[in-house]
Amino acid sequence: MAAETPQQRPTGARDRSLDVAKGLAIAAIVVSHVLRGLASPDTVPRISEPFLEVDDALYSWHIVVFAIVAGAFLPSGVEKRGSWTYVRSRVALFTWLYVLWTVIQAGLKQLESVAGGEAFDTRGFLEAFVTAYGQLWWLAFMVLATVLAAVVRPWRHPILAGVSFLVVGGFAFLVWGWTGPWVFQEGLALLAFFWAGVLAGRPGLVRVTTSGATPWIATLGLGLGVVLLVMDDPMPPTSYLGTRTTLGVVLGVVASTALSVGVLALSGLLARTPLVRPIGLLGQRSLEIFLAHILALTWSRQLLMSLGLDGVAIHLVVGTAVGLLLPLGVWRLGRRVGFPWLFQHPH
Repeated sequence: MAAETPQQRPTGARDRSLDVAKGLAIAAIVVSHVLRGLASPDTVPRISEPFLEVDDALYSWHIVVFAIVAGAFLPSGVEKRGSWTYVRSRVALFTWLYVLWTVIQAGLKQLESVAGGEAFDTRGFLEAFVTAYGQLWWLAFMVLATVLAAVVRPWRHPILAGVSFLVVGGFAFLVWGWTGPWVFQEGLALLAFFWAGVLAGRPGLVRVTTSGATPWIATLGLGLGVVLLVMDDPMPPTSYLGTRTTLGVVLGVVASTALSVGVLALSGLLARTPLVRPIGLLGQRSLEIFLAHILALTWSRQLLMSLGLDGVAIHLVVGTAVGLLLPLGVWRLGRRVGFPWLFQHPH
């Protein structure tokens, strides 16, 4: 299919570039968790230089893209439904998913321990709810970010937009790379990117993905990010495994910004190709994949290990495929049997 310029796109056609951006991001998240899963039993040494380089590279942009895109959709939702109605519905959804998937993941972990002859750790199970079990910290972050942005509504006035971004950006710089032990204490540096998405709005991001400058934005953003990753050690905003330094934070801010904007622009280019359908589908169902992929990866890794297959390559290929496709299968099955509540609030 010939590439479409913004002028050539059929009137009324839905732009899929942000779906593609989320699709690329969720695929990268699954890959990063495949690698971290292998690092737990030391199949891939967690302190090895190759692991740290790849881990930093992925964490520098994948969750950042989600923060930007999530923020971009907030203003229209608030203006259409009102702050209170919008916040109530979003908080209800994220809280439901947080509690449900904490029960599922922490509960299965406890059952696995019981099957191994250990006692059920009630305290450990309950602590999972206040320490943000696994990847579920993102849901708590979304509650915090949504409430703040919906209350402040920084898009109302340019001065409010500028002042609020300086405050949020300064705070994000201070907590860059830091993770606390409790819920609402992980991913705080992402507030700056979420706020940037709020201020840009969906139209602002679409301009990045569909303008005549999109190829240049993709090239410059990705190029700068890759150069920084190769030449130095920029610190990702979350889940950093190294030592926190001021230079690392500064380089991390630049690298994450460049890479995430570059990926958004790249998504606009990919949205003009046949790849828009498979990658866009991953993006549309990114929440389902995000919630269920950890369990899928655990089962995939255990099966491969039981078969004596411990090569990194086969785990990357099989693990990534299972991590992306199994959640999609569960989502589709749930809809077919009339039980979609693993991924949405039961109204």
